Amino acid sequence: MKKLLLASVAATAFAGAASAEDVKIGIILGFTGPLESITPNMAAGAEIAMKEINDSGKWGLGNLVAVRGDSTCVDAAAATAAAERLVTAEGIKAIMGADCSGVTGAILQNVARPNGVGMISPSAGGR
Repeated sequence: MKKLLLASVAATAFAGAASAEDVKIGIILGFTGPLESITPNMAAGAEIAMKEINDSGKWGLGNLVAVRGDSTCVDAAAATAAAERLVTAEGIKAIMGADCSGVTGAILQNVARPNGVGMISPSAGGR
């Protein structure tokens, strides 16, 4: 997970630009809804990977910082709004999530692709 997250962020977020600023990564998962019991562990896994990358000192482009958003896992409009907030207000450079295929597709089509934000899901099917 750590290497995949690092590769995803590096490939999609920077396109050659180096900076020592914090790099915000959105963690958009169903913190409410039908998967709320397993979502905290998914988020914690991503945050541990980011911490390990930061602690390694090998990243060199600033610290990775997790910013959470709730996809609800079932409400595409709420998931899209959460992703839009993370992109516009928080300035995230990549997304880890979501955890349900329907909301993941909505975020991908409506927010990630139009804004050039890379996205990887721990559990949703591909489109």
